[in-house]
Amino acid sequence: MMQTDVKSQHLTASGNIDGLNRNRFKALSYRGNGSDGYVRLRNGGSGGAILCELDVGTSDSFTIYVLLPGEGIVFSSGIYVDLSNVSACTVFYG
Repeated sequence: MMQTDVKSQHLTASGNIDGLNRNRFKALSYRGNGSDGYVRLRNGGSGGAILCELDVGTSDSFTIYVLLPGEGIVFSSGIYVDLSNVSACTVFYG
């Protein structure tokens, strides 16, 4: 098994993580803003395939942490984080 350094990036709006480089999504923390919304992780950009989607509920105005099992999800063309009604998000990848 190969080990890689784990990096993080904080977002307050939708955007790319580490450009369009291949990465493994490992974990995520987010805080909703009190309205229904979502966190969608797309491969490569805003129009890319959704590889992971998390719903944000109206009561999610506190920080939620999600840890993926195993080695995480591979994004071959980079990780694009699509945020709706999320005030802040930190993505852990490597």
